[in-house]
Amino acid sequence: MRNIFLILALSLLFIGCSSRKYYEPKKVDADIGYNKTMKSALADVSRDGATYQNGQVISKNGGLLTIMIPSGFRFVNRSDEKVVITSGSGEVKVLGDSGKVVFEKNFPQQLVSAALKNNLLAMVFGDNMIMLYDIQANQMIYKEPLASVVAVDARLANPVFLNDLVVFATLDGRLLIMDSTKKVVLRDVAISNKALFNNVMFLNVQNNILIAATSSKIIAIDPKSINNISIDVKDIIYKNRKVYVFTKSGRVVMLDEKLKKLKELKFQYALFSSVFDSDKLYAVERKGYLLEIENDLSSYRVIKMPDEIKSSLFVSGNRIYFDDKYIDIK
Repeated sequence: MRNIFLILALSLLFIGCSSRKYYEPKKVDADIGYNKTMKSALADVSRDGATYQNGQVISKNGGLLTIMIPSGFRFVNRSDEKVVITSGSGEVKVLGDSGKVVFEKNFPQQLVSAALKNNLLAMVFGDNMIMLYDIQANQMIYKEPLASVVAVDARLANPVFLNDLVVFATLDGRLLIMDSTKKVVLRDVAISNKALFNNVMFLNVQNNILIAATSSKIIAIDPKSINNISIDVKDIIYKNRKVYVFTKSGRVVMLDEKLKKLKELKFQYALFSSVFDSDKLYAVERKGYLLEIENDLSSYRVIKMPDEIKSSLFVSGNRIYFDDKYIDIK
């Protein structure tokens, strides 16, 4: 009897997968090819950087860096003109842009996100512990264990420094705003409370407005108000006082800084692998299309890429890195 139920379940799963529909553009406006092959393949990709198998590193704000990181380490963030890396065993290193180690220490848990300002290193660990560490004095300034989590989205937002404030993006869907001089948490803001994949995946501050998001909710904090919206979030672009939400269902939704909906585009069955902005908005669709979208969502172009997206990719500037190749879109 058990075997009958198992066969039935597998059959239903197969039927569901085989009937899945994919994005098919009505018109393809152009195509694009690979520019060059890299010396190695991507080994790890995060929101703000990627690590190659040979130790090369790409950062969101620095492109392909000249340094090589040790085997077993992965890139976490490039911050204050330094690079933070970590190993699976909890070892953390801070490197200068030349590759020289300026700080290293072993911690009990693996580092998942970090940001550096002068001598202060803000960190979030895999057990959802937040910590502020003085790398010059080699001493812990503050730490706080938070609620444990079962599963997280790989796109983890790094902490953000705002003058003397540090904003920690936690793994359980919260923002902890800390005064680094007084060593106290001033505010604890819950964004959402889903059981799984509830980590803060986006955090950005512009125009004195903080925008943060989990996979199910976005929050906007300004000096006078807090606004939020429930929406399925694949990724976000925040620029020119607009918040562009790319959803898991193939929508591109433009919001103002109060999170009021302004306009929407729908790409039926589209699965966005990555999004980025330059003079326009761009989205990489999993079946191998690059969507070039006007900032006001008035129109878009579909560009055919060389292949479907079957592995990790990372975007820095106007360059899309795939496995061991890249594409320049300009």
